[in-house]
Amino acid sequence: MSTIEINPLNTKHRENIIEIITNAFENYPLMKYFFGESHKQSLRHLSQFICEEEPEDDKLQLLGAFVEGDLQGVAHISLPQNEDNNHDVETTPTPLEIKFAEAVGEQALMRIEAYYDLKKANKPSSPHFYINIFAVNPQNQGKGIGTAILSHIHQMSEQYPDSHGVALDTQTEKNAAYYQRFGYNISNTAKLENVNNWFMFRANER
Repeated sequence: MSTIEINPLNTKHRENIIEIITNAFENYPLMKYFFGESHKQSLRHLSQFICEEEPEDDKLQLLGAFVEGDLQGVAHISLPQNEDNNHDVETTPTPLEIKFAEAVGEQALMRIEAYYDLKKANKPSSPHFYINIFAVNPQNQGKGIGTAILSHIHQMSEQYPDSHGVALDTQTEKNAAYYQRFGYNISNTAKLENVNNWFMFRANER
């Protein structure tokens, strides 16, 4: 069995990250909601934005799963932070955000904002890790790569002084059942127009 290593990602992995996220989320309900018929090209713009954004205070991380040196899985996570300091804060768009907005259009931005509002309303109140993006190369799914990524994030949460657990959301019943196998419980369900959303949380075991 091949060894799976989980390591932080950087810009040198950019093209592989974009390829994995784009392929993993092709025809995914949330991406179709965001971008409509142009979701494949717009998904590439979203993946590129994720690769190039520069998070403040190291509160966002990109993790990669490497199998024999090849990147096969990606997770984009938010570390615990004080949510009270993040409400209704007006910030000036960065050049990267402006570029992304121009690429995907106003309607997509409004739908992304509606999703983020729903996500914020359903986050746990206690400090936690949040899995924003979780993608495995479709050609190598079912080989333990996703398990390795989740186990690594769970360990990060266990070792983080203020974290109470890991939260995420998913838009298919199949995915919700998958996460339940790892100890996630459904905290709420909600609809975003015609898209079902499952909000889930796994409490630390320590």
